[in-house]
Amino acid sequence: MNKKTDFDEEGPLTKVIDDISEGINDAGTVFNSEETPTIPESTGKEAVRYLVWGLLSVVVNFGTFFLLYHAIHLNYQFANIVAWFLGVQVGFWVDRVIVFHHKSNTAFREMLAFYGTRILTFLIETATLWVGISLLSANGTGSKVVGQILAIVGNYVLSKFFIFKNKH
Repeated sequence: MNKKTDFDEEGPLTKVIDDISEGINDAGTVFNSEETPTIPESTGKEAVRYLVWGLLSVVVNFGTFFLLYHAIHLNYQFANIVAWFLGVQVGFWVDRVIVFHHKSNTAFREMLAFYGTRILTFLIETATLWVGISLLSANGTGSKVVGQILAIVGNYVLSKFFIFKNKH
């Protein structure tokens, strides 16, 4: 019994997301220049899949942070570390399997590299929380949102070009 699930590479949910993102690759260029590189077809689809499926790791991250910081009233830095760890673990498998369709026999090595790059964006997010909460006395959730936006952009670039780059 080979039953396909929504998490299969060619599962129905992935096809819907790919169909929705198809228009990104069909859009014409704004500036016509000989030096403008051509974007591969998969780049737009990957970016859309990264944003859509990346919400899962964001939900895990935010949910954990909210539970630990707001509901249990633990220190915001501790809550952020636990939230980060769980979000990164979910993010690794989502990015590897669903977003970049990466196939290799080096998952553990890739996971170590993934965590290594996420440490950099974690430090950016942690600094954002510290500035927002400790220095500016801003809302913890608002500071978390700003930190997450910075982390998401950095994480996509690092994942695409360093961790899950497919060798052709």
